Amino acid sequence: MLGGKIKRNVVNALELPKEVILNLPFISLTGKEELTIENYKGIIEYGDEIMRVGTASGVLRIEGKELLLKQLTSECIVVTGSIKGISFLT
Repeated sequence: MLGGKIKRNVVNALELPKEVILNLPFISLTGKEELTIENYKGIIEYGDEIMRVGTASGVLRIEGKELLLKQLTSECIVVTGSIKGISFLT
C-alpha cells in the first residue's frame, strides 16, 4: 500500500478525483439552504441548530437554524435549513 504522501502525489499527478481515491469528504453548499456531504463516516451530533459529522478530514460542524437531515444514505448526507456556518474542528 502506498504511503499517504506518495498516494497524494500520484493522485495529483494523474488528476484523479481526490475525494474518491483518498476517501476525503466532498462538500457542496447550495446557497445557505442545502449542504451535501459525501464520504462521511458518521453523525456525531444531531440538533436543529448544530450538527457534527465525522469525516476522514476530521469533525465537520454545521451551524444554523431549523437544520434537518433531508437525505441520509451510506454515501451522502443532505442537510437543509438556514445554514450559518460550517467548519472543521481541530
